[in-house]
Order: sequence, then C-alpha cells, then structure tokens
Amino acid sequence: MMYRPRLRTFAGAAALAGGSVVLLPSVADAHSLESSTLSVRVGEDSADATVSIALETLDGVLGTDYATTGDVSSYADEVTAYLDEHLTVTGADGSTWTETYSNAVSESVEGIQSFSIDVSFDTGGAEPSSFTIDYDAIIEADSTHEAVFVLTDSVGDVSTAGVVDASDSSLQIGDTADVGITDMIGYGLHHVLEGADHLLFLVTLLLVAPLVAVAGRWRRADGVVPTARKVVGVVTAFTVGHSLTLIVSALGWLSLPSAPVEVLIASSVGVAAVNAMRPIARRGELVIAGGFGLVHGLAFAGILTDLGLDGSTSLLALLAFNVGVELAQLVTVALLFPSLYLLSRTRSYSTVRLVVASVALAAATGWALDRLGVLGNPLAGVEDRVIGHPWYVVVCLAVVAVCCWLADRRGLRSLRQPAASAESPELGTTAPARDGNIGARRGVLTTVLERKEGTR
Repeated sequence: MMYRPRLRTFAGAAALAGGSVVLLPSVADAHSLESSTLSVRVGEDSADATVSIALETLDGVLGTDYATTGDVSSYADEVTAYLDEHLTVTGADGSTWTETYSNAVSESVEGIQSFSIDVSFDTGGAEPSSFTIDYDAIIEADSTHEAVFVLTDSVGDVSTAGVVDASDSSLQIGDTADVGITDMIGYGLHHVLEGADHLLFLVTLLLVAPLVAVAGRWRRADGVVPTARKVVGVVTAFTVGHSLTLIVSALGWLSLPSAPVEVLIASSVGVAAVNAMRPIARRGELVIAGGFGLVHGLAFAGILTDLGLDGSTSLLALLAFNVGVELAQLVTVALLFPSLYLLSRTRSYSTVRLVVASVALAAATGWALDRLGVLGNPLAGVEDRVIGHPWYVVVCLAVVAVCCWLADRRGLRSLRQPAASAESPELGTTAPARDGNIGARRGVLTTVLERKEGTR
C-alpha cells in the first residue's frame, strides 16, 4: 500500500508543474501588448480616430520608460510626434488629410497601461465616405505587431474594418461598413480566451463542480448527471451576471472607473480559490459565479470602451460580442472539465484541487497588488504564457488525470490479488481460513478507502 503517498506526491507535483507552465515570467504581460487599436469614426462630413497602444510596447520600441511615468503630459508630445510620422490618411482624390492630435491620456484596461490619443482628420471639404489609412507605428520595428481597425460608420454600425501588419500597412475605408457580427463574435471569443483572470475564475469554479459541500468540507458527488447539472448551473449563473452588466454598460447606461473593476476581478479569482479549498457556503459557487459575473461583465464592456465601441455599439453587435464570450466559456469547459471530472474520481483529486486553488489564490493576490499600485505583480507574464501555450495546460491536465486514474486502478487490483501459497509459513494457517480473513479485511479496507476518497 506504499503506492498511495507516492501517488499523492506525484499528483501534487504534476499539478504544480502544469501551473508553472503559465506562471513562468515572460516579456509581455497581456494580449493587448501584441496589437494596437485604431477606432475610426466616420460621420456625414467628418472623420476622426482614437489610437491606443500599450505603454510597455511603446517602451520596447522607443527605448523609453513611459510605463513607469505617472504624468502622461511629460511624454505625450514625443509619442504624438512618433505617431504623426507613421500615420497618413489619403482622400479618394489623392490629397493628404491634415491630422490634429488631442486628448492624450494614459488608461488601464484589465491591468494593461495604455496610451490613447484622439486624431481628427481635415478632409478639406471632401466627403469622408472613402479614404485610405497608412499606419505602421510599432509595426516598423516589430514585425509581429498588428493594428486592429474598428470602424463606426455614420449610422452607428460597428465593424472590424481590417488589420494591418508588416506585410501590408495600408487599409481602405469604403463607403459602407458591414455590421461585423462575425467580427464581434470573434472579439468576445478571443477576449475571454486571451484573458487569464477570466479563465482562471471559471476554471476555479469548475474545480468544485464534481463535489458537494457536506458539513463544511468537500465530498465527491455521485454520478455524472448531478455534476453536469452543477456545471450548467455555474456557467448559467456566470452568463446571466456578466450579460446584464455588459449590456447596460456598453449601451452607456452604467459607467464605472476601470481601476476598481480590475481589482474586483482579481478578488473574484481569490474568492473562488478560497471556496475551492473549503466551501464558503452550500452552493456558494453559484452565488460567486452570478455575483462576480456582474463584475466580469463590466470588464467585458471595458474592452469595448478600449476599442472605442462604448455607447455607439448596436444591440445586434453587442449581442454578437456576448455570444463570443459564451462560446469561449463552452470551449473552456469542453477542454478542461472532462479531465477535472476524471481526476475527481481518484484519491488524488484533493491534492490537485488544493494545488490549483493555491495557484489561483497566488495569481489573484499578485493581480490585486499590482492593480492597486501597491506592488508590481510578482507573477508577471501569466496572461502571456496562458495565451502562448494554452494546449500545454490542457494536455498536462489530461495527462495528470489519466495517470492518477490508472494508478488508482492498479492500486485496487493489488489489494484483490489472491494469496501466493496455500499455507502461511509463519502461522501455519490453512489457505481457506487465511483467504477468508484477508478477504474480509480487504472488503473493509476498500470500503474505508472509498469513503475517504469521497470526503476531503
């Protein structure tokens, strides 16, 4: 029976190794470092845009230290001059439109400090229905960087006009704009899948889906159906919560500063982690999913604000964005929950659950301290590592689940092996009598083990 402590040690080490894949430091902190955003707005007789670039990305290209500078006015002129060199707008008649820059601000969206500035274009009296934008800021120094163009036309329809990169830095803005339903679904999908805090919150809630709270402790639930119902309940509660605040915030009915929202997002991961260690309340995961889902909805709306889509987003485009968010949740559940469920059927799940919950709590603490401005995140690079290696996490969890399940099956078979000899050399006991006693002891032992593996 010496396999049990070794099995638990292996499970803990493997889960920790899987977590370390996403906790290794890296150069980038989040997905917004890899792309800039130009929100272009076209009216009946005017055109303007908002350019948004992560300060850390600017620092990497310009060799500056703007990300740690609190006063945006101290570097706004330098960044504006740089953008002016790399942004050119040409009208349909071939004339170059004059650019006027204003309202330079430094803002934080989901923990990423970015520089944003408005640009108005002097059309020279021409109708702004068709023009060409040439833009290669950052791209000229980093061939992997992209600039995403989001277009709001004169009737308020929103679409992704296109993406420019090192292969083509020119984009044609036409007379009409597609509503961009597919684009908005893609935004919602990628925003969640590329946001480590949202993903970790959902995964931490899923940790306890195969369990039930009994007398202040987690105990294994019986059967697939109760577990499936619980998963559906958690996902539904989260969906209802974030959908409500996403809609009211994106339509301009509710506006909150991003800083406290970001701190609450980090806190939601911490609360979910504590609940995974020891149940806070019976069915507490549903309350956590629904309650903090309201906060996550504000963060989802924040990305629309960062793209310049707040207030002007059509209801259809907003619903499409929300569909993308739901698809991301389903993808997460489909890829990770089968492994979590298989693990929950083993004696190692308690160890794995506590390790993953501890990693989530550590990440939440790092995010909260960083977003409060108290201390730089000691786990910097979490988001980028998850984005860069998502299949490592999925495969590692699946391998751990299969290994733990096989080890359990092998351990139970070893308990049921018949005696090798007909008579005990030490006691001289006959085989039938000895086998009967051993069988009874094995039956009791198996029952005890089954009870213990279900109560943690």
